[in-house]
Amino acid sequence: MILKNYKYINLAYPVRLLIFLICISVPIILKFEVFIIGICFVVSVFIIFGTNACEKAIQKELNRRMSKLPVPKNQIFKWMKDSSIGYAFTDLSKGTIWICSTQTKFELHIYLISEFDIIESFEKIQFRKHSNTVQENELREFTIYKF
Repeated sequence: MILKNYKYINLAYPVRLLIFLICISVPIILKFEVFIIGICFVVSVFIIFGTNACEKAIQKELNRRMSKLPVPKNQIFKWMKDSSIGYAFTDLSKGTIWICSTQTKFELHIYLISEFDIIESFEKIQFRKHSNTVQENELREFTIYKF
């Protein structure tokens, strides 16, 4: 079941491109030398695309939103692995798992743990929904990383 929509978090990716374009277009508009424009381009590419600043900003906002939820959190999972960013926690008093990540397109989903087959490995936990409990607009499977 989808509870909240945090799709605005996806705006961080186009903002990153916008910042890059601004960093490149300002020296061009101000008619700097080609050498200075080249330096601005290289520095911008490194800062914008070479670091994971965008992903860190997304994770920080996701952590802020999830920590405000008035739900008891028994086990909390936060991850940033490759292009997957997420936050999940379990509420054992109700037997549910809450997840909001790139896999859910930053929509907050809540599911009963009993509806899933759980496969646990060293670095991740995979949840696969029983075929008889799949409904429309629900995840059939998702992965939580243990970082």
